[in-house]
Amino acid sequence: MNNFDMIVISEEKENILVVMKTSEPPFDYLAEIEASLREKHYIGVVMIDELLHSGNTEERFIQGYFDGARFDSGQFAFELVPKKSKLREPVCFYLHQDRESLEYSILTTRQQKLIEHGCII
Repeated sequence: MNNFDMIVISEEKENILVVMKTSEPPFDYLAEIEASLREKHYIGVVMIDELLHSGNTEERFIQGYFDGARFDSGQFAFELVPKKSKLREPVCFYLHQDRESLEYSILTTRQQKLIEHGCII
């Protein structure tokens, strides 16, 4: 299983969204994420959605800067993302398709039901 997906989001200021598909911290996979970004020849801001690790809290989204070789580790910061943002959609779509991951996530029963019914949280 791939522990994350990368999605290009052109209408947001962050062009790359990393969707974590595990409840482990994204920093456990930083080397793999950096390798994928290098393959894409990407330089710029990256947003990481760690819904399965942090839940739907203020610490759900982490923003960092990738310089083409690695992240500037001192520049990671939690980012508040509006509820209507397209950045919230991919992980909810993934969880809607993968009910097992949804069921064993740290999300509340209410949040799980919302995602099961196709809602974006």
